[in-house]
Amino acid sequence: MGKTAKYISIIVVAILILITVLTSQSNKDNYFIKYKDGAVEVWKGRFSPLGKEFFISMPGAQPPNPVKETYSREEVFPLIAKYYIDKADAVLDVPGLPDFEGMRTYLNKSLSFAISSDLEQAAHTRLNKIDRMVLLYKADIAVSKDSIPELKTALEYLNRANTLGPDEMESGLIQQKIDSIRARMAVIETVQQAAAQGQNQPAVNPPDKPVK
Repeated sequence: MGKTAKYISIIVVAILILITVLTSQSNKDNYFIKYKDGAVEVWKGRFSPLGKEFFISMPGAQPPNPVKETYSREEVFPLIAKYYIDKADAVLDVPGLPDFEGMRTYLNKSLSFAISSDLEQAAHTRLNKIDRMVLLYKADIAVSKDSIPELKTALEYLNRANTLGPDEMESGLIQQKIDSIRARMAVIETVQQAAAQGQNQPAVNPPDKPVK
């Protein structure tokens, strides 16, 4: 009986350890959502039956309705990705020149949680739009300098913008800018050629004065 009781005790302990490990692993895969002081807090389960640790805070976000006791990664990550995409979009509503670097920061954070192709594409679409806006701005600055080298630089910016997936309207605008720059370059080159030809003409001596 002593040995049997000992074996039973070992088995019971082993079962309890196994249950604890499985419960801890299950808890580690859980996420928890709290709404506190106008922010949605996400907590992640620890490798313990009941423990959890702070994961991320999203000020201004609204919690899911209704709030569940636990969430999976597949439920929480899209919420976080969408939150950062919305934050990037909100930057465009601020008066003045948009904070492109701030937008990029939000969108790159979004990509860290974009586990669906739709959210990943949404973030990349916005990143490409930012890059196009920056390139168009640089092109306008180069055009304002009105020299052949700067106009060529502007064309490079516009050609790069054209590779970043503009829609039909934006693509048309870019092409108009390209055509305008090429026309301006042709005018400048014509003027420069005419000036060069004028400098190469032999000097004409004034006629001799008539003898009185």
